[in-house]
Amino acid sequence: MELQLPKVVNTTAMAERSAKCVFCRDAILLADAMRTLGVCKICSLEIAEFGWRTVYDRDLKIGEIPVNLRLAYKL
Repeated sequence: MELQLPKVVNTTAMAERSAKCVFCRDAILLADAMRTLGVCKICSLEIAEFGWRTVYDRDLKIGEIPVNLRLAYKL
């Protein structure tokens, strides 16, 4: 005989709990924090907006030249 765990977790208790966003420290629901790795909706949109950019500093030798610039300037 195998022990079976209940499939449904008490979601109402979990939905009422809150956590803080990792970046802005605003209160968010624990369920949202678990779904978005601890980031609120506003911060996740900002992260997605800046996620495509590559930081490159030639003098400090940080990062890489983005592919679109490499192709445009034949680097």
